[in-house]
Amino acid sequence: MKLLICLTAFAAAMASAAPVDRPWTHYNNLLEMLKMDRFYAAPASQRDKVVLRGVVHPNDPTIAPKDVVFTIANGPERQRIQVDPDGGFDVPFNPEWVKSNPEVLTTIPAGQKAKFGFRAVPAMPQKVQFSYASLMDSVPQVNALIKSQAGMLRFLMPTLVGVKLQFPKASHATVSLATADGVKRLEADANGVVKLPLDKALLTANVPVTLSELPASVDFLQD
Repeated sequence: MKLLICLTAFAAAMASAAPVDRPWTHYNNLLEMLKMDRFYAAPASQRDKVVLRGVVHPNDPTIAPKDVVFTIANGPERQRIQVDPDGGFDVPFNPEWVKSNPEVLTTIPAGQKAKFGFRAVPAMPQKVQFSYASLMDSVPQVNALIKSQAGMLRFLMPTLVGVKLQFPKASHATVSLATADGVKRLEADANGVVKLPLDKALLTANVPVTLSELPASVDFLQD
């Protein structure tokens, strides 16, 4: 009997500790908070090489970003959004949801605050062989977006000069560029990073690129 009581108490404690969805905001408010409304207002041809991600960091250090979940509740439909360990998350853009403006739920407890932001990253081809331009065209495109959206403050915004590929530290990953002068092979550093500064000649030639494996993440290089 004591064992049953202990197991029942343990189960109750686990249930109470589980994250609970609660009403938080609406879809259009979330887009505005993350500047995604302005991003998606731009023509697709001006943003198709760039991905805009949300970022959240709860103020309470005991709440890990990876434990946060957002849920778009569009009638009976539920679209759950899981947050990465670094706080990044992807919000699906749906023009129908812009019209219906569904409720967004969160597992961040009531009364807790969090910092929200956004991060632009290159749209990474999901294969190990692709053309240089299919990845590196994202650099001039994101710089043009920054200039068009920053207004009078655009001179304070960073200039992005390339792409950073993050591989697992122990992977010994390589990136090979088949240039006219032969294959240029770049090796990941001790942190698993390969930096690709934008090379206009390689962009014009649109040389083939081969990865030893897909990166864990990708980001822009700042000047």
